[in-house]
Amino acid sequence: MTEQLIGLCRLAGGVVVGFDAVLGEVRAGRAKFVLVASDASDRTRKQLHDKCNFYHVTIFDGTYGSARLAEILGKRSLCAAAAFTGKGPSESVRRALEAEAEQSRDRCDDRKDDV
Repeated sequence: MTEQLIGLCRLAGGVVVGFDAVLGEVRAGRAKFVLVASDASDRTRKQLHDKCNFYHVTIFDGTYGSARLAEILGKRSLCAAAAFTGKGPSESVRRALEAEAEQSRDRCDDRKDDV
């Protein structure tokens, strides 16, 4: 479901892809939230986190690898980060990512109880 929403945002023109482009959108105040690939380098991750924290932009870490994120967004090369700029669609994606993260935490908590 989340992957489909991300793809729809991309088709609607509400997604900017690539490290430099994402930083530009964050600086310009157009980014609603940023999605970082799980296998992005530590340097890339730190720079994006610092910039998003400074400009008060929500950032999601490690939901998809760079190859999978590129595939979802219809790109041929690896994609370390994507900025979502459209308010309505990006809000739907953000909520879906938060729900996935919550489900993932719940599964981890359940496994700890079993041990």
